[in-house]
Amino acid sequence: MNQYKLKKSSPLTGILAALLALAVIRFLFVVLTISSREIPVGMTVILLVVYGIAAVVFLILLLRIRRSHLIFSENGIVYTPPFGDVKNLAYSDLQKLSMGGRSYILYTLDGKKLVTFDDFRTDNASEIVAFLKSKGIKAEI
Repeated sequence: MNQYKLKKSSPLTGILAALLALAVIRFLFVVLTISSREIPVGMTVILLVVYGIAAVVFLILLLRIRRSHLIFSENGIVYTPPFGDVKNLAYSDLQKLSMGGRSYILYTLDGKKLVTFDDFRTDNASEIVAFLKSKGIKAEI
């Protein structure tokens, strides 16, 4: 049984994890220094907000990179979005595969972009394209 997993690899994963850890450490450090009164109250609040927002943004980006993927099998497609429930799709739910150079965009029947992938960050992109063509997905340049 043919099964292909489309999961983008990103060099940013390690960097985002390090930045998330740094933001959380700095946030906790500011919280711990509140009682010692080394930093003025206004500056403490500003630092708490900045490091808190940074930690949330880095966490969301990291979850988005790590969680989202598509699995193509003979029976259909399993789509795991960055946030939300897993969706099962049939190949009849796909409209077309748009190809531009080494970049590919997969569209659903309602014209919405399902996923974008390319040869550089996706290990088996050419195999996935060939598999989609064999399932009757229209490819256009």
